[in-house]
Amino acid sequence: MENVEKIVGVVSGKGGVGKTTFVSNMGMALTEMAADITVVDADLSTSNLGLQLGLYQFPVGLQDALNGRMDVNNTIYMHPSGLRIIPSSVSLEYINQVINPYRLKNLLSGIEGIVMIDSPPGLGRDVSLVLKACDDVIVITNPEITAVTDAFKVVEVSRGMGKEPSGIVINRSRGKHELKPQEIEDMCGVKVVGIIPEDDTIRRSIYEKVPLVKYRPYSPASLAFRRLAAEMMGIEYRKPMFSTIKRILGVSG
Repeated sequence: MENVEKIVGVVSGKGGVGKTTFVSNMGMALTEMAADITVVDADLSTSNLGLQLGLYQFPVGLQDALNGRMDVNNTIYMHPSGLRIIPSSVSLEYINQVINPYRLKNLLSGIEGIVMIDSPPGLGRDVSLVLKACDDVIVITNPEITAVTDAFKVVEVSRGMGKEPSGIVINRSRGKHELKPQEIEDMCGVKVVGIIPEDDTIRRSIYEKVPLVKYRPYSPASLAFRRLAAEMMGIEYRKPMFSTIKRILGVSG
């Protein structure tokens, strides 16, 4: 995943696998590594990225840029953690809005640095339209047969559009009673580039409206996000010594 592309679409074959949580935490991990990155909520019908980060009310969002009412750079908000985000409106006014992929790509290409898109889940038209605007694709799945089967389908949709996914990320891994990374690679024909362990503190971080990598920086999932972020940036990852000491002492977070 080294030499990350300009516009990275994060997709999943089904909802509920942790795609939005992945985007917010990868965005934060990359921000901490001095990457110039903006995360974008392109799930217009069920937009949650802004809500997950505490953005309940905002005067403008992605829809305003898509409709030509606002310059896209004026729809960027700075989260207290330092993460840049373009949210989507939760108003029912936009629930049926269809994304013009060429307009979306043109808008996002005008943003400095890397853009990571939280795309709609599933296999519908909305996903295909977002995929058209992406330079790279990352697939999120859980290590269960149902989730991986749907991940395979979204991989095929992406390939059908000439977008070969650069990797699969296994989210909420428990390490047992689940599909192994090699089995997932064999099923989907795409390399597993990251494994994010199940971490109970993720729910707490969402409640506090802070990405986990900021809320509990030494938790197992936070370290996994940072490891993957370092790989994306092509830099060496060094596990913080403090996290090892905390693990030995049995201290959480």
